[in-house]
Amino acid sequence: MNKKFSSYLLIVLIAMLFIPGIASVISQRNIISDTLAFRTLEKIKETTRFNKRNKGNKTRNENKINSRNVIVPPFSSVVNSNHNYPIGRFLTGNETTIGVCTASVINTANGNIGLTAAHCLIDRDGKQYNLSFLSFSPGYDTETNGPLGAIPVEDVAIPYTHLVDPRENDYALVRFAFKDPNRGGARLQDYTGALGWRFDIGNNEPTCVFCYPVGGNLEDCIRDSKHLCKWQGITKKRQNFYVIRKVDLGYAASGSPYISQYDTETNLGYAYTLMTRYINTSEVSVGKIWDENVFFGLLLRLTS
Repeated sequence: MNKKFSSYLLIVLIAMLFIPGIASVISQRNIISDTLAFRTLEKIKETTRFNKRNKGNKTRNENKINSRNVIVPPFSSVVNSNHNYPIGRFLTGNETTIGVCTASVINTANGNIGLTAAHCLIDRDGKQYNLSFLSFSPGYDTETNGPLGAIPVEDVAIPYTHLVDPRENDYALVRFAFKDPNRGGARLQDYTGALGWRFDIGNNEPTCVFCYPVGGNLEDCIRDSKHLCKWQGITKKRQNFYVIRKVDLGYAASGSPYISQYDTETNLGYAYTLMTRYINTSEVSVGKIWDENVFFGLLLRLTS
């Protein structure tokens, strides 16, 4: 081998060792730029492919830490910036069963994407509900549909790991079939506003949760699945979960977003997990810590 070339190769290798995270910086720059611009997910796809090519050079934990810089801000209603209502009642079921969960609109380039619990989309036999039986009413309260009525669901994205093991990744994304007859091109979030979302929330986080509970022990709440109720307090972070101690939000609260930095004037904030279940033995309401790679995969399935 040419001596001059060998010296050049050695310099390059040393640089790679002592300038950590070059691939991470590129990955972050692509993901953050496109996510915050809300114009296209094309570069996110490119970043995903880039990460796969470099998988051998990084540990999974390194990838997770680096990509946690992604922060998507809330989106204020274009139609009425003083009236955002991204959280709503989510109806599920089939020919014989009607269920109630909670869902929310999150900020995406598509504009019609929502978030709910994965188990709200699956029956007791592990089969996915027919989409024709799913509907979402943002701003629902006191026994009447919200300002936009009941909006159909045209597609869902459920983590494969949840289908294999219901204890894993109990969250899902939903694409709503929203069509505005009066404003061409308007999206659902243009009316409701949308929650931001992020992956970097730590322990002892001041949090608000809005839900449509049945049962549970949430105070100052009509727990009949028809009234929007609120909890406010501090969540604790565990290895795989965020928990709310001593509070049972009720089973129809499944899918309710845990919201950080909630703004009472805009009714918006950052979703960072969602209510999935109440554990009686520990007396905690649980929200799974999102795997951001899985989360982006769900988003790509609904918007690509």
